[in-house]
Amino acid sequence: MNDQVQQLVASGNLSPEDGEKLSKLEAGTYCNHKSWGPGRVAAWDLIADRISVDFEGKPGHSMKLSFALGTLEVLPDEHILSQRVADSDALKQRAMDDPAGLVEEAIQGAGGSLFLNDLDALLKGSVIEEGAYKKWWEAAKRQLKTRRHIVVPSKRTEPLTIRELGGQVGETMANAFISQRGLKGKIKALATISKDLDLIEEPNKDLKPVFQDITDTVRKAWRLHLPECLQLVLTRDDLVDAIEGGELPMGSLKIEDLISEAKPLLAEAVGGLPVGLLGRMYRSFPAAFPDGVWVTEILEHLTRTGGRAVSEIATVMDANNELPVLTEFLKKSVRNRRFSVDLLIWACNEREGLAKPVFDLDLGNAILSALEDDHIQGGPKKTGRLGDLLSKDQGLIPGMVEGADADEVKNFAKRVLACQAFDELTRRSLMARIIKARPETSSLMEDNSGSKDDETLIVSWSSLARRKKELDEINTVKIPQNKKDIQIAREYGDLRENFEYKSAKQQQAVLNKMQTTLESELRNARGTDFANTPTDKVGIGTVVDIEDVDSGEKETYTILGAWDGDVDKNIISYLSESAKALIGHAEGDVVDLPSDSTAGTRKVKVNGISACPIDTEAPEDS
Repeated sequence: MNDQVQQLVASGNLSPEDGEKLSKLEAGTYCNHKSWGPGRVAAWDLIADRISVDFEGKPGHSMKLSFALGTLEVLPDEHILSQRVADSDALKQRAMDDPAGLVEEAIQGAGGSLFLNDLDALLKGSVIEEGAYKKWWEAAKRQLKTRRHIVVPSKRTEPLTIRELGGQVGETMANAFISQRGLKGKIKALATISKDLDLIEEPNKDLKPVFQDITDTVRKAWRLHLPECLQLVLTRDDLVDAIEGGELPMGSLKIEDLISEAKPLLAEAVGGLPVGLLGRMYRSFPAAFPDGVWVTEILEHLTRTGGRAVSEIATVMDANNELPVLTEFLKKSVRNRRFSVDLLIWACNEREGLAKPVFDLDLGNAILSALEDDHIQGGPKKTGRLGDLLSKDQGLIPGMVEGADADEVKNFAKRVLACQAFDELTRRSLMARIIKARPETSSLMEDNSGSKDDETLIVSWSSLARRKKELDEINTVKIPQNKKDIQIAREYGDLRENFEYKSAKQQQAVLNKMQTTLESELRNARGTDFANTPTDKVGIGTVVDIEDVDSGEKETYTILGAWDGDVDKNIISYLSESAKALIGHAEGDVVDLPSDSTAGTRKVKVNGISACPIDTEAPEDS
C-alpha cells in the first residue's frame, strides 16, 4: 500500500479496502471509465480529496476520491485501451499491419473471450475509422483463419475465444460431444467438430466414440425427434466423407436404414433439416427403397415437402435417369392441380431446366387457381411469394403464352382480367405482357364488359369451391378407380364379350368429358361475394320483388352466379332466361317474363330491388 495512503487509513480517513484501490491508481496508471472511456492517472491531491485523470479528449479531469474509486477500472499496460491512450498513432499502424494480431491481443486482454460488440467498442471510430471498419474486419477475419487457436463465431451473439491447442484436441472435442445430453447440443458440438476437423491429428481414431454415440442416440430417439436425428446422421456422413480414409465403426446406423424405417414420418420431418443436408438425404433414397420403389417414394415428397426440397429431388431423379418419369409426374400434377405453391415457384424458376416440359399455359392456370384458392380462404396469405414472382418476373407470362393455342391464350387472359387475387393495376400489367407476346388478345382490354360472346362465368365463392372439389374428386378418386376397374376387367378375357370392360370404358369416356368440362368452366370462372352490388337496377347479386300484372301474385327472386340456381328457394342463375329478362330493369318497370305454365311470357312489375346478403351460401348439391 502507498505510504501516503497508509497514513490516511491509519488515521481513519480511508477504509483499508479503499486504500488498496487507491494504491492501484498511482500516477501513470491506465484506467477506464464506462462513460468517459480510457485514460491515465495524472496526479493525486489527497488533502483536497481529488484525483486527476487524463481521459481521451478530456485531459486533466478532476474527480472526487470516493467517486473515482467506485467508477474507475484499472487497466494493464498491454491492454488495447491503454495502448490507445499511450500511443494511438502506433496502435493505428499496428491495426493496419497486423489486424489478426491486434484482435488476438484484444481477446487476451478480455480474459480469452470477447464479444464482437465489445471489439467494436475498443476499435471502431477511435483506432479504425467507422467508414473503413467493415473492410478492416473482413481482412482481420481472413487472417484469423490461419490462427486455428482463435474461434471466430458465425453469430454476433457468440464470443471470439482463444483455445488451447494440445495433442488431445480430438479427444477433447469427442468428450465435449458425448457429454451433451440434448440432441440440439450434440448437433452444435458436431458442427464444431466439422468446422475444426483439420485440428484433429487422428480423426478416424479420435472420433470413433462420437460416431458410436450418434448411432446409440439416434436409435433411441428418432421416433420422437426425427428431424434432429436425421441432421445428426447426415452431418456425421458429411464428416466421414471429409476425413481421408474415413469410415464408420462396425454396426453403425446407416442413413438409408433410418430413412426406410422412418418412412411414414419422413416428409414432415424434412422441413426441419438444413438445406445443405437435403441433397445427401434424397441421394440415399435408391438404397433406402430398392427395386425402383424409391421413385414412388421420392415423388410423394415432391408434392408434400417445402420448396427447399424440390430442387434436390429433381436433381436426384435426373442423375438416376428418371427424368421421363419426373416429367410425366409433373404434367399430371399440373393437370390435377396437385402442385404445391413451392413446386409452382420451382417450376417457374426452372422453366429453362428440369421443368421445361411442363412450362406452359396449364402451369399458368394452375398458378391462377392457387392464387384464387388462397384469396377465397381470406386468411394469412400462403401464395405471397408466388404472386410476387408472377408480377415481378417480366418473362414468365410471355414464355407461357408465346407458343400456346390462340383460344387457350384468350381464356387465360380472361382469367387474369377476372382474377380477384390481383388489384386492378396488377391485372393491367399482366395483360400488357400477354398482349405484347400475343397481340390478338388486345381486344379483350377494349371489350371486357361481359357481352354474350364473353365466356367468363360469374360465380359465388362457395359454388366455385364446390366445383373445384368436384373436379378434385374426379381427378384423385374417380379416374384412378376407373383405371383400376378397366385393368381388372381386362383380366376377365375376351374384350368383345366383356360387359365389365365395356361398362368401365364407357364410364371412362363420361369421366373424361366431365373433367374437360369442369376444367374449362373453372378456367373461365370469376368468383365474387356479391358485395357492393348496385340496386338502382336489377343485376347479379340483387333480390327482386315482382308482381304478376294479371293475377296480382307476388314473388321474390334472388339472382346469383352461374352455378347457384335453386328453384325451391327462388334463387336463379344470371344465365337463366328469367334473369336475363329482369336484368337491367328498374323499380316500376313492367317486364315480359318467361312463363312456367305456358310456352309464352307473362307480364310482371318490378316492385323492389335490394342487395342480396354478402357471402350468400349457395345450396348444397342434393
